[in-house]
Amino acid sequence: MNESEMMNQMIQVKMMYKQLSIEHWVKYEVFTWQWWIGVVCVVIPLLLWWKVVDRRRILEITAFGFMVNILATFLDVIGSELLLWNYTIRILPQISLLFPVDFILVPIIYMLIYQRYKAWKQFLSASTIAALTLAFIVEPLAVYIKQYQLISWHYAYSFLLYILIVIIAKIFADKLLSIEVIVSKKD
Repeated sequence: MNESEMMNQMIQVKMMYKQLSIEHWVKYEVFTWQWWIGVVCVVIPLLLWWKVVDRRRILEITAFGFMVNILATFLDVIGSELLLWNYTIRILPQISLLFPVDFILVPIIYMLIYQRYKAWKQFLSASTIAALTLAFIVEPLAVYIKQYQLISWHYAYSFLLYILIVIIAKIFADKLLSIEVIVSKKD
């Protein structure tokens, strides 16, 4: 098989996957009680965050949250593509990621921690508690209610990734903040 034939075959497989994915979503996912949990996990945290976010630091906190979101999504794409895990209930049919987790829950949990604890020691302590909760309570619960399926993955790996994500995001946010302070002093 030459390159062109292989590329065409890959496109055909993707088209079949897309069709099956939408069909599965319509028949077995949308409007199930697990799907509604996903919707609630989008709406309620967003409303809560908007109510409690420090408006004076909203750009800094949001930059931190976006970095958490980017890192979580990047790692989720890799893990999903490598078939380390699978999501059995999706909010939207073409998004194989657990949208409420990568885009809402994890960033908001860690934004609230970032907002509350400026010092590294306190931030890491609170983030570790959150990572333990996410990895060893929330993820097993998601498996139990059949929103998430482990294929070649362990909760301990998730715990380590949650910690890594927030350390990188805090370094990034702190660096942005220091640049902002330096630039504002020059003005």
